[in-house]
Amino acid sequence: MFSVFRTVNSLVTLVCLSTALFSGAVCAQVEVEIIADEGAKIPITVLPFEGSGSASLMSEIISADLLKTGLFAIQNIEKGWSRAKLTESDYRGWDDRRVQNLVIGKFAELDDGRIQGTFWLYDIPGEAMSVGYQIKDDPAQIRRMAHHFADLIYEKLTGDKGIFRTKIAYVIRAKDQSTLVIADSDGHNPREVFSTNEPILSPRWSPDGSQIAFVSFANRKAAVHVVPVDYERSRVTGKPKIIGPYPGSNSAPSWSPDGKSLAIAISKDGKSNIFIVSLEDQTKRQITNNRWINTEPSFSSDGRNIVFTSDRTGRPQIYQTAVQAVSEVRLTYEGRYNASPQFSPKDDFVALIHYDERKFNVGTLDMKSGVVQILTNGSLDQSPSISPNGKVIVYASEANGRGILRFVSKNGRAKLRYVGPKGDDIREPSWGPFIKD
Repeated sequence: MFSVFRTVNSLVTLVCLSTALFSGAVCAQVEVEIIADEGAKIPITVLPFEGSGSASLMSEIISADLLKTGLFAIQNIEKGWSRAKLTESDYRGWDDRRVQNLVIGKFAELDDGRIQGTFWLYDIPGEAMSVGYQIKDDPAQIRRMAHHFADLIYEKLTGDKGIFRTKIAYVIRAKDQSTLVIADSDGHNPREVFSTNEPILSPRWSPDGSQIAFVSFANRKAAVHVVPVDYERSRVTGKPKIIGPYPGSNSAPSWSPDGKSLAIAISKDGKSNIFIVSLEDQTKRQITNNRWINTEPSFSSDGRNIVFTSDRTGRPQIYQTAVQAVSEVRLTYEGRYNASPQFSPKDDFVALIHYDERKFNVGTLDMKSGVVQILTNGSLDQSPSISPNGKVIVYASEANGRGILRFVSKNGRAKLRYVGPKGDDIREPSWGPFIKD
């Protein structure tokens, strides 16, 4: 953050499996609040997968993924119905049950030590198979397999790419330590990738997910670090590299779309301006140049524009400038405070933090109309980060004096709360890119 309920249709609590971390087993609790909007939901039935071992877990994960979007209504079917691949004569029986979209699957443990999952999505009224897919993988990747199936189902039924296999980075703060963590998008499988006695701020994924830039301290000065990671396996692959540091305080990194440079806010002599820094030779080019605080840059998807926060009017507001021919324009006028902007993947909106009536909330700025829509109702929401399909925003919030993560869909229909293991104080979330198939 810039600085130097409606009726609930259902409430679902999901508790993760124990996951090995460096310090031992951890668990995160996920509370899912689905905002009532029955008319627009897609009905779907996910039958328990056939097979032994973790077969039932597959269907549970798929159902949970779809439910959390707020777009699907999960239809339950009593036991005893066929779980085999459908034939032409089977459709009538499912249609009589008013089932519209049916997921059937199988799970097996193979002789070579791998696991195999297969699923079929059926359009019952249309009497056709919509999707069929099979995956063989390592047993440790069963959740990834189920998320992959959920991604395919989501994309087929909504037309948008699924985000269930994506990753989220965040910071856990303790009294004398800060830890950078990577977790699955549903909060499972958290892994520590960097830890320090100094604060960690503003983690940001590179466009290809191979690096995370963040701010910590070097020689008692705020500096930008870049750590290489294995995105799919949520692990660090090398030592962090310090960018610069340049004279003054270096903060708020933002990756260019090609991953070859970072926009960084550099503060010196009481001024804070935005520079674009080449990662190849660390040369820098100044983008803003005035005596006010200019910070929190975010690139557009084509790299031609940057939105940023400036207090040049006396209070923080959002501005935009072209990268090559600097031409600054103010974007926000509603409210006394607008900060922490992030361009959406299609540049059609900007996520931001809006302050009014003594509350900091997550909102969106429509780039065509200029209208700011408030999506949350907390009192101290911070650090919004948009999913790679542009449909969900993760942000930091508070509950019982501790930092937690919350998620809100862009349309405001679905709201989730992630509570960290052992009551951890979680801050500074950043949503990673799509996994390349």
